[in-house]
Amino acid sequence: MNVMKYINTISIFLGVALLSSCVKHEVVPKPTYESDLSVSFQARMDGASYEIIEDIKGFSHEATQSKEINPSPQASAITYNSTFSSSQKTDVVELRMGKLLFSSNNTETPSVENFYDFFYNGITQPIQFKDDAEDGVEFYFVDGSGRTWLSKENSGFPESFEFTDLEEDTDEQGDYLSFVARFNVTVFTNPSDLTLSDTLEIQDAVFQGYFER
Repeated sequence: MNVMKYINTISIFLGVALLSSCVKHEVVPKPTYESDLSVSFQARMDGASYEIIEDIKGFSHEATQSKEINPSPQASAITYNSTFSSSQKTDVVELRMGKLLFSSNNTETPSVENFYDFFYNGITQPIQFKDDAEDGVEFYFVDGSGRTWLSKENSGFPESFEFTDLEEDTDEQGDYLSFVARFNVTVFTNPSDLTLSDTLEIQDAVFQGYFER
């Protein structure tokens, strides 16, 4: 055998082997879980059908909190808001539930356990419409002309509220509680003086949304 040919063959083989060993294998990251939280709202307002569907007419949903943070040993408080608003219309539909009391202890967010327990056990049953959502629920509405309407505690009108289909979920962005709320309520343009207020009757409302810790 030609020694030079043999040496060249070995060199080529070693070169290919070394090249193969230097190739870095691509690491495919594990898919990130993202919560799929369905939202919608429908009701009859003074007898007329009203509906909100996410991504239609610019509507989107957002979960926020209204916080009252106090130094320990004073209790801090959180009201949870589930809100529909639009980039194209003035309409706003918001459900507020509160208030979760907790000790801040250098944090402005209650524990996951406290968050879920508040909705399962922390709100007085049956749930009632309360001013400022104090141990109950408050409904806020802005109509197509920009007028604001608000529920009123002890309004004197028939009211009902049912909170069902509670489901916990968590992703990298946060912890959530999805829900379905069914209710009937009368809202007012001037809740501080009902004798000077216009009224709007909301019937057979179904609010599908979520709260975030």
